[in-house]
This record gives sequence, structure tokens and C-alpha cells, in this order.
Amino acid sequence: MPLSGLYDLCLNALFCTISWMRLRLGKFILLAMTVLMLYILLANGFPGFMRFFKRPDGIHPNPVVELQIECADGSYMIVKGNSSRTPCMVKRVFQLIVILINNSSEPSVRDVETASGTLIVLNGGRITGYELEGFNSIIGVTEEGELVNPIGSRIIEVLSRHIDGWAKKVVKLNVTVNEDTSIIQIRFRGWIIDEDDEVWNPVDKTKEHYYARDPPEDPVGNPPDSRWSGRDFLRYKTYAFQVQVIR
Repeated sequence: MPLSGLYDLCLNALFCTISWMRLRLGKFILLAMTVLMLYILLANGFPGFMRFFKRPDGIHPNPVVELQIECADGSYMIVKGNSSRTPCMVKRVFQLIVILINNSSEPSVRDVETASGTLIVLNGGRITGYELEGFNSIIGVTEEGELVNPIGSRIIEVLSRHIDGWAKKVVKLNVTVNEDTSIIQIRFRGWIIDEDDEVWNPVDKTKEHYYARDPPEDPVGNPPDSRWSGRDFLRYKTYAFQVQVIR
């Protein structure tokens, strides 16, 4: 075979090989992009479907509730946990800032109205105004568990549909003390529903998402499930402290 013919044959073979490799590489890139776009679509558009891909990891959210109380002198005092009585004294109308912190890398579930939240109970006062900063909604609740307007209520729940790891939600409350009250008691608690770990609810006899709590969950006294939701919601543990009111 003449050298020119052999050269043309090798050149054609090399061209065919390069074209075949480009075709295979193009198909691979197209497949990878399709899989990536499908995952993004499912993760953001169909969160319920993505639960099938989640597996329990044994890591829970870590809710911490922090209160900042406006004292009569204009300063703010921070309260975490129980305190029999604070050195702060308040006026008859004062601001109460409630902060829910997720002190963990584990986020909450998504698109669930009660995915995270705080409960505030006022003994001797009522809510007269609020400003949500990160929370999605606020509700007033009676002792029987009936929903009412938060304005004028002494029991409220502030709710968020999702909280990320290491994130926080804030609500600023205006509190008005009852005329016949010289010491107001404030009770509070918080919770975050785990995105993947589950727990057995012995009342409903079903598995549900794990509830991380502040005060910390206790299988008996402060269970990590929703068995007491509804009329028994006040059975979950709370922190409590008292504040003296200036006449």
C-alpha cells in the first residue's frame, strides 16, 4: 500500500476514535447534569419525596431558649434555664425578647408548621404586641389548648417551619402586667423536630420525628415525642422565673 494511502487510513482511524470518545464524553456529561438537576429539583420541589433518601444519623438538634428582659432602668437581662427571681425589675409595660437557638449542626424538618418553636406562659401579664424576626407565625393558646388571638393572651407559641443548624429565630414581645400584680412569673420552653431520626409515640402507637427539647428531653417527664400535644401541652417541662414589678 502506498505511504499516502496508509497515512490517510491512519488519519481516518484516529478521527473516528476521537469522534467516538467525544460522543461518549458528551453522553456522560449530559447524564451527570441530568442526575444533578433531578436531585436539585427533588430536594427543593418535593421535600416529602426526599425523605426516602434520608437515614437516621443519631444526631439531634439542640434547642436553647434565651430570654432578654427589658429592665426598668433600660438595660436588658439575659435569662437561660430556671431562676427563682431575677435582680431585674420591670415596668408595667416592658419588652421581652425570645431567642430560639439551634446549638447543633442538625437542622429541623422542612415545611412543617411546628418544626421548631417556643412556648411562653405569663402568670400576671399578657401579650400586647409582637415582632417576628425569623419565626413564621405566632398563636395564642388557652389552658385547654384552644387557639386564640395572641394579642391579649397570656400563653403563646411562636413557630417556625424550619431552622438550620447553628441558626436562631427571634421574636420581640410587648408585655403588659396586670394591675393587681407585683411579681410576674414567666415560664418558657423550646423544641426542634429532628429532620431524620424517629421515636416511638406510645400514645398514638406510631413512629414520628424526634423532638429535641429545652428543658432537655426525658423519656418519662419530658418525652421527645408529641404524645401531650393538644389539651395536655402544658405537661411538658418548662423553665420558670419571677420578676418584680415597679409600682
